[in-house]
Amino acid sequence: MGHFIFCNKFVNMSKGNILVIDDDTDILTTTEVILENEGYNCFTINHPELSEKIIKKYTINVILLDMNYIKGYTDGKEGIQWLHKFQQENNEISIIPITAYSDVELAVKAVKNGAFDFILKPWDNKKFLCTIVSALELNKTKSEKKKLNEIQQQLKSNHFNKTFDLVGISDKIKNIKNDIEKVAKSEANILIAGESGTGKEIIARLIHAQSKRKHEIFYRLDIPSIQTNLFESELFGFEKGAFTDAKESKPGKLEIANKGTLFLDEISLLNLNQQAKLLSVLQNRKITRLGSTEEIELDVRLVCSTSKSLKELIDIRQFREDLYFRINTFEMFIPPLRDRIEDIEPLASYYIQKFAKQYSKPKLKLNVKTLGKLKKHSWKGNVRELMNVIERAVILSDGNTLDISQVFISSELYNQSKNVTLNLAEMEKKWILMAIEKHQGNMTKAAKELGLKRSSFYRRLEKYGIK
Repeated sequence: MGHFIFCNKFVNMSKGNILVIDDDTDILTTTEVILENEGYNCFTINHPELSEKIIKKYTINVILLDMNYIKGYTDGKEGIQWLHKFQQENNEISIIPITAYSDVELAVKAVKNGAFDFILKPWDNKKFLCTIVSALELNKTKSEKKKLNEIQQQLKSNHFNKTFDLVGISDKIKNIKNDIEKVAKSEANILIAGESGTGKEIIARLIHAQSKRKHEIFYRLDIPSIQTNLFESELFGFEKGAFTDAKESKPGKLEIANKGTLFLDEISLLNLNQQAKLLSVLQNRKITRLGSTEEIELDVRLVCSTSKSLKELIDIRQFREDLYFRINTFEMFIPPLRDRIEDIEPLASYYIQKFAKQYSKPKLKLNVKTLGKLKKHSWKGNVRELMNVIERAVILSDGNTLDISQVFISSELYNQSKNVTLNLAEMEKKWILMAIEKHQGNMTKAAKELGLKRSSFYRRLEKYGIK
């Protein structure tokens, strides 16, 4: 007898997808009727060899597996082999063996080998459905754990594949490096204060990299990017159906960061209600997804940053003092670049080397005249602004000398104009116009100067309405 798929239909994921594998047509028909009457999507096949296509095409949650397929054999060896195969390839699927009442010993053996539970023929429909519900719950837990692990592994990879260095020779930077080495080994919550662009995230990553949690996740949560009405769902996660748009369950940022380091960037922008919820989590060390009653134990190292004075915000009752003490076991202050002029040269050299390599201009050097201009600038955007200026200069420079004269467009940056913009889109448009003017309208040369392919260059021309 050949192998046949008895059921192939449009899948509705409202309750779950069940795959039934049995060479007894009556069993397949019975299970299909029972399961579909309860709102499940049921697929029935008469041999496990047909399962691969179905599992690849659909999200199968539970497999009901007969243990014998060779006529005259009742030892279940083939069923055990398929059980192991399913576990190796799709460990999150719950496997339930179907056996005759006389084969209880075989059913127990299957459970010992990783099956979720077993069903004996003939079965009681109520018990049968209860077993299915329990198996679906386990599948949900395993699937969510697998998804969470995938997210965490990607985040770990992203962090480990990047290099972070606190560049500078000033005493202030040396002191910060010493502080990082000391506090990293502790489990203390850290508050990093300093103006925008001073490198607070780099310091947070260095703390994580030198801590006991260095092999776990470093997760950056950008507070300004979270909409107020999405704060709880983003931070704590939610279950499917918790609110209108909750089409599937999703872990929150705190759950993703569990066991690792959570970096809350610009914590001063949390409103008082959000601060209260965060404080509660930090005190109880537990989180609950929206739409769930299950508490998840939380173990994270908290590092926060702020470009505003939290003490001043406390004085005007815009920041909770109890939260401040909770996040501020140790505070680090990053001075602005204008207060550590001696760091400009090593920083400039660092970024010249980085971008010269990126844009294939390895011979670029920093001369005394250019360095003098850089040291006279106020650097309101701090290290981030210096990095952007160096990148633009590398792109626009000819020969072996870094030319920043074109970067300080109409002396906007150089003369510390109040109208200075660090908006990347606006600056990109200016770079493009400068490149076109420099090469007298030769688009091919302008594109090459900017390190862009012609197609990418013309897409930008269209984007900014440049003709």
